[in-house]
Amino acid sequence: MYGYARVSTDDQRLDLQMDALTRYGVDRERIFVDEALIGATMKRRPGLTAAFKALRPGSKLVVWKIDRLGRNLSELIQTADLVREKGAELISLTENIDTSSAFGKAMYHLIGVFAQLERDMIVERTKAGIAAARERGRMPGRRSMLPPEKRAEVIEHMRNGLKFTDIAPLVGVSKSTLYNNADDLRAELAEVEAREVRSN
Repeated sequence: MYGYARVSTDDQRLDLQMDALTRYGVDRERIFVDEALIGATMKRRPGLTAAFKALRPGSKLVVWKIDRLGRNLSELIQTADLVREKGAELISLTENIDTSSAFGKAMYHLIGVFAQLERDMIVERTKAGIAAARERGRMPGRRSMLPPEKRAEVIEHMRNGLKFTDIAPLVGVSKSTLYNNADDLRAELAEVEAREVRSN
């Protein structure tokens, strides 16, 4: 049995999570930790990466609260899928989720349903916003188009949790260009994530 704890800001403390995990029976030496990694994805969370490497078929990954595993529903379902691929089970103490039980499996699938709903709603709102802008005679992104060769690079940085202010210097475009294309970029990101989930 392994534990994972994460705090996203410097003023948060791990004590609550660590105490809950050890009370449940997780050996303190088997608890992996990430601290103050704001906006970091799984690729940039060394503690979570180490936890996945430790998992074996039949083992369990225990968290204090399900949101410790991801910033949004898409990341949560992706993390849960990785645990399942290891042949392990996922336990969340606050939500009383245990994927080794029938109820826990149902909760896992429910998370997946809401993850897909979240992506679909983002796409729907974005398309509605673009349509409304066109009706008013304003085309999103018309003033400064984003070069096609940069789009994939921008999308990848967005998937990694970076903001437009951070992405602009990395890809060599202005912040205003990214903001002018924000609706299209968010819609494309949601579609990419939806395709990945369907392919899995």
